[in-house]
Amino acid sequence: MAHNRPRYEEALKRGAMYSSKALWSEAFNAYRAAASEFPKEPAPYAGLGEACLGLKQLDRALECYKLAAKYSNGDVNYLKKVADIQERQGQLTEAAKTYTAVGELLLRQRKLEEAIGHWERAIRLDSSLLGPHRRLAMIFQRQNKKREAVREYLAIARILQAQNDNVKAYQMCQAALRLDPGNQDVLTAIDLIRHGEAGFSEPEPEEIEVPGLSAEEQAEADALTETVRQMAAIFEAEARQKKAEAPAARPSTDPVDVAVRLASEQLAEEIFREENGSDMAVTRKTGISKLERDALIGQAMDFESRDQADEAIACYERAVRGGLRMTAVYFILGRLYLLKGDFEKARRILGMAVKDPAYTDAVKLAYGRALKMQS
Repeated sequence: MAHNRPRYEEALKRGAMYSSKALWSEAFNAYRAAASEFPKEPAPYAGLGEACLGLKQLDRALECYKLAAKYSNGDVNYLKKVADIQERQGQLTEAAKTYTAVGELLLRQRKLEEAIGHWERAIRLDSSLLGPHRRLAMIFQRQNKKREAVREYLAIARILQAQNDNVKAYQMCQAALRLDPGNQDVLTAIDLIRHGEAGFSEPEPEEIEVPGLSAEEQAEADALTETVRQMAAIFEAEARQKKAEAPAARPSTDPVDVAVRLASEQLAEEIFREENGSDMAVTRKTGISKLERDALIGQAMDFESRDQADEAIACYERAVRGGLRMTAVYFILGRLYLLKGDFEKARRILGMAVKDPAYTDAVKLAYGRALKMQS
């Protein structure tokens, strides 16, 4: 079937006109005609979703907004609609997962406060989700909001203990204790974990009864969850492509500048990387969790962006002592030492970065320039 672009655009215009007048049935038919012309475009499904909401057909609206989100590769606005309808239908756990995914996308767009709001909303709907608690703990620690970070670490520990993972629960309590030594709630939690008791004290959110889903609904919800997990990566890739295509000033091709950009990208990716078994081994050895290392990376990058070299170095060094083993951090640390004129420390740590072919030329060039400026 040949698709007709003018007919498609005309149908969209009719749909928008009918929607503006709250003529929902007419809008539905117009958007359906547009979808039949280009069935993999997101706009018709978003229009159909709006029309279905106007017709009080939440099930159909949800299906339409899911398709809009799918074909847009994870447009945040469509995902917000999905989460809102799931919440209105009582699918609270699935709504919480979708809000969590929205938060991830917003974080990648550097809309931090909005991301925090969506993670907090996810937790209100389902307090047992680890993902939003972990993100909030990392962000609050990065922002030096100790009380809020400790609260999230305790929430994570409570969830892990309920899953009979007392080792990880204990590690989260230790992370909280490093932030707030002597905190009685944390000490109580550690004592309860040591004695294998359940339910250490922390105010629980109000209990909300979650209606059960049918097998068909659960399968559909699982499919959406998998889709939104992939959307953050897709969105980020498309954003990079658009940025590359934009008629902006060309980035510097200087090897040192290129290496700095590469290191920053790799450190940002490390923050988004999921914890694995090797991370747990490092945590057992160093006592610092990946979550804490991620917070330190974020703090260091913030300090670095504000030209606060001493503070950035301190955070990067703590992350390295906590088990962060990346050429990117060695290069950034070495460069910061060069900027401060501490050539001995710079030489030692850049010696680890120079072995990586992606950084070899940049290390030699940065070190040579620093020596030349000193002489």
